[in-house]
Amino acid sequence: MKFGAKPREIWNKPSELNGKYNRLNVCLNRLMILDHVWTKLVADKGRFWKLVGVKAHTLYVAVRLSVARNELIGRRDALIRELNKHFDKPWIEKIEIVKDLGASNE
Repeated sequence: MKFGAKPREIWNKPSELNGKYNRLNVCLNRLMILDHVWTKLVADKGRFWKLVGVKAHTLYVAVRLSVARNELIGRRDALIRELNKHFDKPWIEKIEIVKDLGASNE
């Protein structure tokens, strides 16, 4: 430690971490839950629907085939309802479909 520098804090209880790392912890927990639930919900469709990311309450999914895209569009509302059941308050408001760069031209 440099002279005059503020000493590192020593944490004695888990509750002392809430102020500094709570937001990051919540985000990571949400993403882990989302990944697990998504994998269970889509099951075999996971070969065609790839979870890309989440931003501003929107779930981005890459789709490989047009048939799988149409099915995702049809199941979109049901998937949102099922995903939000696993969070304390609704998190996902919509699902956007993005082009899968690894897909072959149809």
